[in-house]
Amino acid sequence: YKEFTNKAGLRALFAEFLGTFMLVLVATGGINPRIINALSESKTAELFNFSTSFGVGMTVGLMIYLCCDISGGHVNPSITLMFFLDTQISFVRLVAYIVVQMAAAFVAAGLLWGIGNFEGLPDFSPANFGSTGVIQVIVFEIFGSWLMILVTLAAIDERRGHAQSYLQPFAIGMSICIALLFMGPYVITGLNPVVIAWYIVCGATTHHLWVYGLVPFLGTATAVAVYNGILRPYDSDQKHSVDMH
Repeated sequence: YKEFTNKAGLRALFAEFLGTFMLVLVATGGINPRIINALSESKTAELFNFSTSFGVGMTVGLMIYLCCDISGGHVNPSITLMFFLDTQISFVRLVAYIVVQMAAAFVAAGLLWGIGNFEGLPDFSPANFGSTGVIQVIVFEIFGSWLMILVTLAAIDERRGHAQSYLQPFAIGMSICIALLFMGPYVITGLNPVVIAWYIVCGATTHHLWVYGLVPFLGTATAVAVYNGILRPYDSDQKHSVDMH
């Protein structure tokens, strides 16, 4: 706990809170009942998946860019778990970040719900699988998490010779954009467990929220194992690359 008893630690917690708050506010604001109702009235719903995926992906990239020098720019419990499993942060930081991220998500969801004026809008059915089975949704969540985690690990891996730059947040944001475009027609929500805060605030707690709250962690754990076991650069890989040239 001592790493959060100084100014740097407190700044890191604030950065995670702010980044997650802004992300949830923007992402939830893009899929709330008012937006969906407006899309159905204007007959532009076919653009909904693309606009939401692009908007969320770019927001993630911007929040990483904003917070990365202070807290690492996680803004996602799955990313925090990734750093822990990759032995880059302590267990104390893992717990502290996830608590702060969830708190920020509930504050953002509560703020949007409080000022959103949702009375009179059609009922919103969140996290409802519809014709897509639970197993299918789990598979989509795991493979979407793989794309996000594998690209993130590759982008920040110093063994690949990547100097820290604006391209890293951009690459991570684009990976999320592509994953959401792929998942959108089948899975209503995304790859960040904090999104369940919106559904809980709405009172929709019976729509298989455990899938969206827990499965991204499973995808993260397996993706970290795949990257470190197969995809991370080894000294022999670098030597082989030099020999080829």
